[in-house]
Amino acid sequence: MNYFKNKNILITGASSGIGECFANTLNKLDAKLILTARTEKKLKQMCDNMNNAIYVAGDLSDKNFSKELYDELKNKKIKIDILINNAGFGFSGLFLKSSIKNYEEMLNVNIYSLISLTHLFLKDMAADKSGGIINISSLASFQPIPYFSMYAASKAFVTSFTLGLHEEYRDLGIRILGVCPGYTKTNFNKRAQMDSVPVTGYLMTSQEVVDQSLKAYENDKLLIINGRINRFAKMLMSFLPTNISLKLSKIVIKKGMNKKQW
Repeated sequence: MNYFKNKNILITGASSGIGECFANTLNKLDAKLILTARTEKKLKQMCDNMNNAIYVAGDLSDKNFSKELYDELKNKKIKIDILINNAGFGFSGLFLKSSIKNYEEMLNVNIYSLISLTHLFLKDMAADKSGGIINISSLASFQPIPYFSMYAASKAFVTSFTLGLHEEYRDLGIRILGVCPGYTKTNFNKRAQMDSVPVTGYLMTSQEVVDQSLKAYENDKLLIINGRINRFAKMLMSFLPTNISLKLSKIVIKKGMNKKQW
């Protein structure tokens, strides 16, 4: 049985990376897709090549767009069965190397839009006692990370928020899953000022992340850390004192930055 067939699935950040891979994979599973991202040309091209997909272009760093998106879908009488909050970005480097405006945009996308869309669509799901949400967080959410301080903090919010919601709404039959990939080869790397050179043994493909995530959602899991190496890294760091884990993270991240891996 195809669990996702004919389900209305909204994907944010759908024009590239993990979001695009979610769209292509779910299209093959005969889902009815609603795609959103900033790049209208790419979204149109994607929808033209899919079985049953529409798009609503917009920028989630604009706090008004979440409500505009929700209202447009309500006007079209489209009931969302699954919301995939995938959109997100970050910056690598010293905290003061980036402007407060960049951080504001990052927090609007990574946190505010995710909260807003979740609040809007979860209300309908709760009324119907059906539906689900997949929030794309990060392995970075499990500890502070020097040179990714703001990004890691924003993803810590996403993971904590998602786990709390899972417990609040699971008795209503609503599935809420947190997805925590590690370093994944996507266009995120460019916006975070990273090179595409892989960190040996750490890089995952978007397809691996998507396949694992959809399986976890179908099995009604609350959280998935994608990849055995990432699960091991999370477990290892959890045993270390905070000051030690911070120093190790700083060494690893700084070395990667020097090699243009981050």
